[in-house]
Amino acid sequence: MRKTLLAGLVAGLVAAGGIAAAEAAATGTFETPAADWLFVQNADGVSFDGTTLTLKGVHPQTVMFADRPQRMSGDMATAKFVAIWMDGKDSFQKDPPNASLSVIVDGQEQTSVVELSDPKLEGDTLTYKARVLDGAPPASGGAAAVFIDWWAGPWGGVCHYGPWGGVRCWAP
Repeated sequence: MRKTLLAGLVAGLVAAGGIAAAEAAATGTFETPAADWLFVQNADGVSFDGTTLTLKGVHPQTVMFADRPQRMSGDMATAKFVAIWMDGKDSFQKDPPNASLSVIVDGQEQTSVVELSDPKLEGDTLTYKARVLDGAPPASGGAAAVFIDWWAGPWGGVCHYGPWGGVRCWAP
């Protein structure tokens, strides 16, 4: 099964990026291919004033994963995520992403959907300009997760085909 998966991955890389990428994949490490990446940012607390979403105690790593057919997962530094916001022809700057905000308020989960723009990271506080698309973000809350819509832009990461049968990617 693993050999079949690796062969499929190598064949896909040959089609997508040429022989060099396929040869690198055979050794286990290769440049991150374009994929529809989804992102998750976690924080200890959140506040929203009607236009600015503030994640307090945002975790230093932003989790990322790609859906079918790539099925890759990984993470990148939250600072790198903010730094690449404007990269690529379909950047988040040009086409702001939707995001689902899940926040614990008084022991209950509260979910809303927002459009994010203009990220700023200062220490462990990450702010976004946010336009509400559905629901009502709370003025403040506890533990929060932000699930950010896909992005296919370049970010200079690397991936590794592992013995667990999956692909794990990260930004150096």
